[in-house]
Amino acid sequence: MQPTQHSADSPLTADLAYFAALQENLTALAAAEQPAIERAARAVADSVAAGGVVHYFGSGHSQLVALEPLMRAGGLAPVDVIADPALSPVAPRHAGAAERVSGYAAAILRTADIRAGEVVVVISNSGINAVPVEFALGARESGATVVAVTSRAHSLAAESRHEGGQRLLDVADIVIDTHGHSGDAVIPLGDLAVGAMSTVVGAAIVNALTCRAAELLAEEHGQAPPLIVSQNTAEDAERHNSALLEQFKDRCPRG
Repeated sequence: MQPTQHSADSPLTADLAYFAALQENLTALAAAEQPAIERAARAVADSVAAGGVVHYFGSGHSQLVALEPLMRAGGLAPVDVIADPALSPVAPRHAGAAERVSGYAAAILRTADIRAGEVVVVISNSGINAVPVEFALGARESGATVVAVTSRAHSLAAESRHEGGQRLLDVADIVIDTHGHSGDAVIPLGDLAVGAMSTVVGAAIVNALTCRAAELLAEEHGQAPPLIVSQNTAEDAERHNSALLEQFKDRCPRG
């Protein structure tokens, strides 16, 4: 996807141009990435049906996308987010430095409970830094199916920082392309650009994946999908969620 052109002659203000760019991105993504989302959803449904957990990992702003499915209304209960504090977007400069450190992913993986047959979703818009690449490789060594959520255009336009020169899209079993472009921001303003897309689009991909996986659990596995409901609706919502999460407390601890 190319940056949306915006100038003094454009009928769209920058905010409306951003929404237009977002709609264009999601429309292109829905058509082009449906086969990859289908493969990923089937892997998730098969794993959850067999008692498995879905793991999410990201660093920097990609950690926000990884956190999206955690205790989310309409989301799956057996979700484990591997959110390393050193990679938190709360400290973006620190996270940006940490995600480039070769060998750091091995330390994170030692504390993760990833099992064979489960699904690990690794989110990285650029897909070039050492940590997400090495984390994906380690997860595959554990016997998990690795799903990458990444921008092919951004990744291929930048040099890999992984020691072996690999990118996330090279080492994942399934790649879902965000259709973002190099630099992420989509609305040109003079020599710069505004309006990052990766977090919004990444969250949409995660929710679309969840929707299809839940549908497959019901239709092909004959199981009621273990879905969280909003605690701000019916009076028994909290009881429903607590009973559901109790089933997964050993694999998905909640604070």
